[in-house]
Amino acid sequence: MNPASLIPAVTPIPVHWAWIDTLLVLTFTVHILLMNALFGGGVIALFNSTKEREPLARALSSRLPTVLALVINFGVAPLLFLQTNYGIFDYTSSVFMGGWWLAVIPFLLLAYYALYVYDFRYSGMRAGRPATLVLALLFLFFIGFMFSNNMTLMLRPEAWPDYFTAPDGLLLNLKDPTLYPRFLHFMTGALAVGGLFAALVGRCARLGRAVETGMKWFVRGTVINLFLGLWFLMALPREIMLQFMGGSLWATGTLLASLCGAGLILYLGVKRSLLPAVLTTALTVLLMAVTRHFVRAFFLAPYFSTQDIPSTGQYSPMLLFLAALAAVLGVSGWMISLYIKVERRP
Repeated sequence: MNPASLIPAVTPIPVHWAWIDTLLVLTFTVHILLMNALFGGGVIALFNSTKEREPLARALSSRLPTVLALVINFGVAPLLFLQTNYGIFDYTSSVFMGGWWLAVIPFLLLAYYALYVYDFRYSGMRAGRPATLVLALLFLFFIGFMFSNNMTLMLRPEAWPDYFTAPDGLLLNLKDPTLYPRFLHFMTGALAVGGLFAALVGRCARLGRAVETGMKWFVRGTVINLFLGLWFLMALPREIMLQFMGGSLWATGTLLASLCGAGLILYLGVKRSLLPAVLTTALTVLLMAVTRHFVRAFFLAPYFSTQDIPSTGQYSPMLLFLAALAAVLGVSGWMISLYIKVERRP
């Protein structure tokens, strides 16, 4: 079977494709930073739940449910932008792995509930506290693995015919050599960003050595992630890997800029320069999101190009969205500032 015959026809979108791609990368950057803070912060809370380090774990526990709410809300936008430009691939892969994909919702609710239990009953369930947090982290780990499966399966139309040998909606992309380094690259990055999150929480709560603890996680997670990133690069098909080694000026430049950013955040992490490390990490994650976007474009190049998507030129919905986004960001910033003020009260 010709995999191209399984790809749905391209339909017009309201605005030029470049607007959607730009918003996709920007909103994904925010979402992945929050996701990293959530999962990495949870892991750090688990490892710091011993008696002498319990204040940091307690401080993190009260913030994890809020961060999960932000992860969910800021995850909607990039998913919708992805479906706007790449829906003919994303919808198809979602159907092929439909059973697993639908399971994400109940697992997300269970993770949410477990984090609330961990927070609200923190003091009264000393024995069950680690088990509750481990359960929440396992649910989040499963969700991340399903997302990695879907995001890689959509790039592999040549793997889609496997569905017809077992049309049960349980197709996974386990044969893809990029799946495991890609997934581990994201999850290890979560430990690094989670370290920054823990350091920020420790500074706001004035928790002694919490900043040092968080920055250690940040540095060590970044070092390990550099090796996983190299594995991910080497696992790419040769023709795509070469695009990042001089074949494409923009792709190569973005990758090199990401590596320079990683070197700088390592330096800032060792120096314990918290706020500069936060800003540099956000910029580096943005560059990595652009690199990831190039990977998607190179994978889909034999079948599809966003430049071929027709536009109807209806920009009024886009302007309404941008106005609503600006209002929401303003209100969210105000709410966060109030939250920080309350947290700093003795």
